Amino acid sequence: MDLLLQDEIRELMQKRGDCCVSLYLPTHKTGRETLQDPIRLDNLLREAEKKLAAAGMRSSEVRELLQPARELLQDTFFTHRLDEGLSIFISRDFFKYLKLPVHFSESLHFGRQFYLKPLVPLLHCSNRFYILAVSRKSLRLIECTEFGANEINLDSVPLNMREAFGSSEESIPLFRMSSQGSNPGAAPMVHGHGGAVESDKGRLWRWFQILKDSLHPIFGQEKIPLVFAGVDYLFPVFRQVEVYKNTVDEFIEGNPDEVDSLELKKKGLPLVFPYFTREKELAVRRCIDLLGGSLASDNIGDILPGAVNGRVATLLIDSVAQQWGTYDPASGAVKVHSEHQTGDQELLDLAFTHAYLNGANVYELHSPEMEGKNAAAIFRY
Repeated sequence: MDLLLQDEIRELMQKRGDCCVSLYLPTHKTGRETLQDPIRLDNLLREAEKKLAAAGMRSSEVRELLQPARELLQDTFFTHRLDEGLSIFISRDFFKYLKLPVHFSESLHFGRQFYLKPLVPLLHCSNRFYILAVSRKSLRLIECTEFGANEINLDSVPLNMREAFGSSEESIPLFRMSSQGSNPGAAPMVHGHGGAVESDKGRLWRWFQILKDSLHPIFGQEKIPLVFAGVDYLFPVFRQVEVYKNTVDEFIEGNPDEVDSLELKKKGLPLVFPYFTREKELAVRRCIDLLGGSLASDNIGDILPGAVNGRVATLLIDSVAQQWGTYDPASGAVKVHSEHQTGDQELLDLAFTHAYLNGANVYELHSPEMEGKNAAAIFRY
């Protein structure tokens, strides 16, 4: 997840007030459906007005509270490019909206804090990956998520072999690599059309060594996966040099020069998907193994106090399900109600907020092995 979005979610989690309104609605980037987006928001705001009035708020207070959201209907907000979902957060002294790459179900929530559980699908921080697009003429490093791609500035990195080797780099025929016997650490022999091109021996090897040193300050201690994009004769040398240790085994084959960043992201995503799901699958398996003991629970009566007290290390939670009830911070007592009652809180959302603020890893709970469960947690102690 984008670090800025992480900060925004944390900011929203820390807001409290006597009336916090959270709205979620699906939006559209293009097409005739975009005409329905402002209508959906207008309908949600009308519903909010009725419910706030029914709760005892004066009509003038309701109008003042919802006015910032109403102004979105009056300016050019809906004529600009939106994403797949829109979330709006309003309290007496706070207003924020987020255009997000998640399709939300249309919903409206009130409480003493913002309702944030629909944002759980955005919390998989491990879903970042790099694409390094390499050709003889250019080099691009692209930071990607499931939802977008951002090209990283490479001012301090040689962007092609000419920059790496200076004016001595001339036009050289296409080449292929052959093995250097049984020594896996040796620079590969390079051959061009018509036989060996002696002056090219090790040239690729040396260039990737230069890239390894130049890119190291950018990668730092990163452990997220990287997908290589380039013609097939480049990838074996790239792997031998170990330019980046977390390079995935498969690569995007072909000259990437004419392919834009979003298209490369689309091609790279299936290659890194196993890396994204591995962490969650391990968490699910460990939770299943621990259930029944003191270090895991699927009972909100255990999970919520544990989240508040910082005991939850990993939280698996259904971002759609709701569980209403009350929580007493003084005693830690949780009461679950079969239906929403006056004064209730959505307990799963409350557990999510406290667990995330206390540093837990949070994953959306969609697993056949956990079917029927709204939440499960692994405790630190």
